[in-house]
Amino acid sequence: MATLTTEMKEMLKNQLPFLATTSADGKPQVGPKGSLHVLDDSHLIYFEHTFRHAYTNLRHNQQAAVAVADRAAQKGFRFEGTAHIYENDDYANQVLGKTKIFDRFPRAGVVVIDVERIFKLDNTLEAGTQLA
Repeated sequence: MATLTTEMKEMLKNQLPFLATTSADGKPQVGPKGSLHVLDDSHLIYFEHTFRHAYTNLRHNQQAAVAVADRAAQKGFRFEGTAHIYENDDYANQVLGKTKIFDRFPRAGVVVIDVERIFKLDNTLEAGTQLA
């Protein structure tokens, strides 16, 4: 597992992250994940409630990437790893029970991403450098 730094955690907290997945037939999909946040030093978590493209893709291929950038600072990070879906189980109920997600959506799950690789997305010659 890779370890997130304080800078990475702050960027994920203050900027809108985007999740990238791949369909069973290899088509890319990317979209914003407003609920995505840091679970701990090596994991990201988000609440799944649309159960559409990303969810379907992760059911077929657990590999995921999350990109986050600060446009003004021209800095960012890409986190890659394996996603695990929790739905209608003790873990999902424990996590979602602390939220108000069911006030808006009839169904929800939790996706945890093991951060295995981290890349720098700064607007420098070091862009794409693997950090962990």
